[in-house]
Amino acid sequence: MISPIALSFVLSAATLAQPSIPELAVQSGRLDTLVTAVQTADLLETLAGEGPFTVFAPSDEAFARIDQNTLTTLLQEPGHETLRRILAHHVVAGEFDAADLVGRDSIETLAGTTLTLEVARDRLLVGDSVVESADIDASNGVVHIIDRVLLPPAPISPLKAFLDRAVERGVPLFNDGSPEGCAAVYATALEAVVSSDGWGIEDQQRRNLLGTLKETASINDPGERAWGYRRIIDSLGSNMPMGPSATSDTKSLFDFSDPREVNRWGVVVDGVMGGLSTGFVRQQGGNLSFTGETSLRNNGGFSSIRAGLPGGVLSGYDAVRIRVKGDGRTWILGVRSQSGMGGDSYWTRFETRKGEWMTVTAPISEMEHHFFGERIPGRISPRNIRGIEFYIYDKKSGPFDLEVESIEGVRGQSL
Repeated sequence: MISPIALSFVLSAATLAQPSIPELAVQSGRLDTLVTAVQTADLLETLAGEGPFTVFAPSDEAFARIDQNTLTTLLQEPGHETLRRILAHHVVAGEFDAADLVGRDSIETLAGTTLTLEVARDRLLVGDSVVESADIDASNGVVHIIDRVLLPPAPISPLKAFLDRAVERGVPLFNDGSPEGCAAVYATALEAVVSSDGWGIEDQQRRNLLGTLKETASINDPGERAWGYRRIIDSLGSNMPMGPSATSDTKSLFDFSDPREVNRWGVVVDGVMGGLSTGFVRQQGGNLSFTGETSLRNNGGFSSIRAGLPGGVLSGYDAVRIRVKGDGRTWILGVRSQSGMGGDSYWTRFETRKGEWMTVTAPISEMEHHFFGERIPGRISPRNIRGIEFYIYDKKSGPFDLEVESIEGVRGQSL
């Protein structure tokens, strides 16, 4: 592998004009790890090409934040394809200086992914990173040095893409009062998967899938049959084993790198009872962001978001685990026996530390039963959970901010 010093000599000898992006990286003295990664991923020729390109370049300090075993793996042969995808996630076709970026909400990368753009306290944020040095001009584009390595969302497998299309066709049918049509769409898609090769399904999983499909087809109620097929689709889409042999200790409920997952959440505020609190939900850096302000006027004081879950998706799991960054206030994680409106839910309160990421595990059996905010007796079984929610309801007024990275179902040994 050519050292950065040797590379600098070779590239500098090639041109006496303004440096290209790779030359600039070598000369900066802050991007040596990036230079090594670009060489390893065989992207040097691309980034030295005509362009123009905009590169969000992680500094050496940004790479130092990565687990070094992970970085070593990426720099070795089996990890090169992943490394190329990560680096392409930092490169944009076209030349965009800071002024151009400030006027945008997002931008598409060479990896086919999207980076969110935001301005906070006069600093430009790109995904989860902060631009430390902007508008460093090169002969074939511009470089912005950032303080973090940005990780792209995992590529969607052909199986998941196929099943997602089936869900997109089935859900409107179900919502328009035709669960029979929805079930038929799901069944057709699943039969296509089980009857053909190339989906990456192992023989034992295929046998389990056949048995589960037969059981689901025998369900008389069309709505429950549609939900049964949907549970199979969700399990296949998350690569979970099917049938009695399923042994996974965790079940991902939401992947917020997909904007559609964020769109599943609706806001419910105290305005339904005359209050004046606000609430807004959006995608931010691959996470769900819930912001707003609580007001105690007109007997208000709460804001919430909620989303439906497929019936039975938490069967066999005994807790919900979340990864969140809060604002120092007390929050509520809740589950519901219905996906829509209604005041019946089960709560766990958790304290947050302002600006700090934390993991909270809430045993379902210990969640408190509430009806329109009043505690009443009762517990909920995991198999009956059809909705999940977050509440800010601490009898305080003022702005709030909760960022959610992940929501999972977990079994006892994972608590």
